[in-house]
Amino acid sequence: MRLAADVLSQTLTVSRRFAASPERLFDAWFDPKAVGAWLFATPDGVSRHVEIDARVGGGFAVHEQRGETLATHFGEYLEILRPRRIVFSFATERQGGSTVVTIDIEPDGAGSFLTLTHELDPEWTPRSAGIRAGWMGILEGLARTTGEAGNGHTLVLNRTFEAPRILVWKAWTEAEHMMRWLCPAGFTVLFAEVDLRIGGKWRSGMRSPDGNDYIAGGEYLEIDRPSRLVLTHIWERNDLEPRANTEIIVTLNERDGKTDMVFIQSGLGTRESAASHKWGWTGAFDNLARLASSLKES
Repeated sequence: MRLAADVLSQTLTVSRRFAASPERLFDAWFDPKAVGAWLFATPDGVSRHVEIDARVGGGFAVHEQRGETLATHFGEYLEILRPRRIVFSFATERQGGSTVVTIDIEPDGAGSFLTLTHELDPEWTPRSAGIRAGWMGILEGLARTTGEAGNGHTLVLNRTFEAPRILVWKAWTEAEHMMRWLCPAGFTVLFAEVDLRIGGKWRSGMRSPDGNDYIAGGEYLEIDRPSRLVLTHIWERNDLEPRANTEIIVTLNERDGKTDMVFIQSGLGTRESAASHKWGWTGAFDNLARLASSLKES
C-alpha cells in the first residue's frame, strides 16, 4: 500500500487507506496498550510508559526507551469526535513548545481513509522530510495494530551528509561508488551492478567478517534525479530473512551545501528484522558519509 504525502508551506499532510473500520481505527488512538506498540514506536525501542486521558482538555504521554535515551512525547486533546476526527497538540517535552496534529477519518468502502495534518513550527520546516517519514512509519504501525498483518514493519532513518545532494545521489546510483559503502560496518562489498532505469535491475554482494556472503538485488520503480529513488530490495542469499521482498524510498534534500536524507524501508517481516536492518543500514550510512566527504574534496 502506497502512502501519499505533501508539504505545503508549514503544513504537512500524510494520508493512507486502512482495511479497518473508522470506529476501530479511531479507538486505536486511545487504547494505551495498542498505542505503546505503534505510536512513536521504533524497531529496536522498548515501550516504557503510556498514559492517556481521552477527553478534550486531557492528554497523552508516550515514553519509549531507545538505547540509552528515553524518548518522550506529550499532547493535549483539543477535539475528539468519534469516529471521524481527533485534534491534539504535540511536543517532545512536557513544558516545551507544541504544534498541532489533526486526524480525519472517513469511511472508504469496507475500510477507512485517514488524513493526518501536522501544522509545523517554522523552525521545524527544514526537518519536514524526516517528520513526514516518521508519520508514514507510524501509520504503517497503526495498520498492523488494526489487523493488516501483511504490511510488515517499516524502518525510517534520517541522516545528514556533509556533501551536495548530487554527490550523495551518485553514491546511490553508480556502481563504482556503491562498491565503497554498500555494506554494514566490518563487512566488505564484493560487487555492485546497476541498470539505472525504470524497471532496470540492481544487484550487490557483501561478505561478513566471518566469511559469510550476502547477496541482494531489486528493481528500480521511481527515479527522480537527484532527489528521489524508489527501488525494491530482496535477499537472494541471507540466512536472517531469505527472500524478504521490501521497498526502499530514498529522499534527498539539499540544505546549505549539505544533504538531508530520509530512508524508508517497508515490508520487513518482523520487528526483529527491522532492528537488524537498522543496524546494517546505520553502518552502511557511516561508510556513505565518509565516501560523500571524500567525493566533495576530490
